Amino acid sequence: MADGVGRLPGVGPKRAQDFAKLGVESIQDLVTLWPRRHVDRTVLTPIWQLRPGVHATVRARVEAAEMRFPGPRRSYLKVRVADGTGTLEVTFFHAAWLKRQLVPGADVVLSGRVEAFRNRLSMTHPEVEVLETGQAPRLGLIPVYPLAGDLKQRFVQELAERVVPRWAAQMADPLPEMLKKQEDLPERAWAILHQHFPVNADELERSRRRLVFDEFLRMSLAVLWLHRTEPGVEAPALDTANRLVSRFLDGLPFQLTTGQAGAWEEIRRDLSDHRPMARLLQGDVGSGKTMLAALTMVSAVGSGYQAALMAPTELLAEQHFLLFERLLSPFGVTVLFVTGRGRDRAALKSRLASDEPLVAIGTQALVSEGVEFGRLGAVVVDEQHRFGVRQRAQLGAKGLFPHMLVMTATPIPRTLALTLYGDLQVSQIRGLPPGRQPIATHHVPMKDRRDAYLKVMESVRQGRQAYVICPLVEESEESQGRAATLLAEGMQKIPGWRVGLIHGRMSAKDKSIVMEAFRDGEIDVLVGTTILEVGVDVPNATVIVIEGADRFGLAQLHQLRGRVGRGQHASECFLLADPSTPEGEARLKAMVETQDGLKLAEHDLEIRGPGEVLGVRQHGVAGFQLANPLKDLALLEHAREVARAILTEDPELAHDVHQGLRTWVFEALEAALPGHVLH
Repeated sequence: MADGVGRLPGVGPKRAQDFAKLGVESIQDLVTLWPRRHVDRTVLTPIWQLRPGVHATVRARVEAAEMRFPGPRRSYLKVRVADGTGTLEVTFFHAAWLKRQLVPGADVVLSGRVEAFRNRLSMTHPEVEVLETGQAPRLGLIPVYPLAGDLKQRFVQELAERVVPRWAAQMADPLPEMLKKQEDLPERAWAILHQHFPVNADELERSRRRLVFDEFLRMSLAVLWLHRTEPGVEAPALDTANRLVSRFLDGLPFQLTTGQAGAWEEIRRDLSDHRPMARLLQGDVGSGKTMLAALTMVSAVGSGYQAALMAPTELLAEQHFLLFERLLSPFGVTVLFVTGRGRDRAALKSRLASDEPLVAIGTQALVSEGVEFGRLGAVVVDEQHRFGVRQRAQLGAKGLFPHMLVMTATPIPRTLALTLYGDLQVSQIRGLPPGRQPIATHHVPMKDRRDAYLKVMESVRQGRQAYVICPLVEESEESQGRAATLLAEGMQKIPGWRVGLIHGRMSAKDKSIVMEAFRDGEIDVLVGTTILEVGVDVPNATVIVIEGADRFGLAQLHQLRGRVGRGQHASECFLLADPSTPEGEARLKAMVETQDGLKLAEHDLEIRGPGEVLGVRQHGVAGFQLANPLKDLALLEHAREVARAILTEDPELAHDVHQGLRTWVFEALEAALPGHVLH
């Protein structure tokens, strides 16, 4: 089943490229491309029998279709259909492309919620299938698949009907028979088939339970196996009350908050022990996680060891470097910036391999091949919703077992955190530092964009400063840099404004110059990209404008909003957007309604699903496809206990009955940690 999906009849090179965008490259990938949902088309209802408030499926003929334009950049398609028993009005928003298909005379099947408007029956944005001449409608529980490129729903459905029954039967079932019997689980082949094509809702749920259990068990086994502590493995016991720590704390212009002090006490206790610390530090945006990261690293350096901080991207690593250099260099602490490129890389590697106490800040390059640490005592991982499984394994492969602190602003249920990280401890910083101001948040349609900039003008006249974040045009630093440059050039024409520009294509030195000028009040308005997401603390900045806000994720919007509200003055955040999807509208609504990071994380889980929010969809160790860690928390806890019992009985998964599990788990580990020795 490793055959490429392009070898299937009807797919071809172009469709294979479109499937690749969905992560489908092999036939096995296609078999496990789960439907996003199922549309209940068990019964066709004549229009005259429709009742408001009921979800129904009708077959009808298009009588008329017209695009309407109620305002600038706003449009919708109004369609009238009839089936001989009555007529139904149907509305599609942002769907001009449908007008080419819904022409008068077209035979269609519509599934959606029936509404009544002005005594007329209607549907808004129903599922729609246009039938070709002589084609029968698809009835039953119909799978709806994710799409990309030019893929059409009907094509993917028909391809799945041809491929899934045949190939699912050939896929190995890794669970021992005794375990399936004990857990009352159906065969994996049956579960796969019925996740695509269930006869009824009970079959759909039974198949889902088997597949979700598989995901949780595989992940739990992989992480527990990966994080086994070898006998004799020790980390250095750090002196958390050393002179450098005392000087650093005495030099702070504030005291640690109660929440910070409580979390630091837990971290300090771990650092003082020879057992390698594995601790997750949770805290909302602005709660003060950075200060605890600094204390962790200062504890290592002051004890004669090295410390490292890893960020997921070079942009975020640069921001951390600028911040920690400013924080730590006054105390004589050497702070190095380590990336995967640069002329001084050989000299940097030489210093890291020495016994020199220092702080290294960088990306995955810190644990790449050829980088060795002479005396690594502590590592901080700023995950930004990506987890430390990979980094911990790579350090272990080098024979290094430092204390590790993983920081996240995304609240994670404790059981999920344990499952993702192994046997770690969890610390929570509760509350925000004193003086943090609430931030009034407004969603501003693009037609009212000028109103947001008038607020920026007003704040500048009052001696305050502002941020403007350019739209996320594409996922590339270059395109964001161009967008930010154009935005800044337009704003620089406004008389009396001192406008600065910062983006990821600039050198570290130039970024540092711009940020210092903004901190010193020499720049009124700083235009930038998402490089401003973390590590920026300017109390005089009271307004942030986010262009194209519907393009950003909730966590990113919350991080950006957290750049203001850091001083004594009231602050505002303006989200400029005309959202084109229900998900975009939901994100903006959530931002306006709450500033609570926990609630926003829950919203994000609901809107986008756990795989994307928690950043684990791409990792073989933690690949959630069907599982929802919140909805399925009880099953997650149970699967973890089953995994622990299996490894207690058979730590190497060496028993004959566990050979399928061993292969299955090692495939996941190899996908997440390619090239690493796993046994």
